[in-house]
Amino acid sequence: MQTFLDQNKDHQIAAVLVVGFHHAFGPIVEFCVPPLPYHKDNKIQQTLEKLELPEEWSFLPFLALPDGAHQKDEDFAYFHLPPVPGWSVAETTLFGISCNRQIASKDLLVKTSDVTRSIVQKAVVVLARQPIFGPLRQKLAVITAAWFNQKDFTKLEILYVIIIILCVVCLLTIINV
Repeated sequence: MQTFLDQNKDHQIAAVLVVGFHHAFGPIVEFCVPPLPYHKDNKIQQTLEKLELPEEWSFLPFLALPDGAHQKDEDFAYFHLPPVPGWSVAETTLFGISCNRQIASKDLLVKTSDVTRSIVQKAVVVLARQPIFGPLRQKLAVITAAWFNQKDFTKLEILYVIIIILCVVCLLTIINV
């Protein structure tokens, strides 16, 4: 997995993130693959946690999980992010699409200590090197629904698989297979 992520700078898909709504902080980035440049020890993430963002991306959580997202069962947001100097993943502008959903906390099979409200809101975000929103939207909806249907946000495996699948699908689309 790590070898694949190290070679990721040549792929259309730059990163996959999760933004969650935290009761004390508002929207926060909880997951990123490959790891953000300020993530401690750059290891594969095992749990959702508040991540430190590059200053250039401080507004990312609000773009991915916009105000009013709780009014719909599923919604999408589209945005772009500026380059992050010194981070090979984001050497140029990246194009983001997020799919946000919500689930009643009573329906969760595993409740972590940060689940304090009756509804849990999260967005799965894909950052691409080109604005390929159309091809990503349906795939992102299916992936996000599958992650929510597990009813257990401690299971992160599907998030790691997402980036590999999307990179392969984009490559196959480019070579018209």
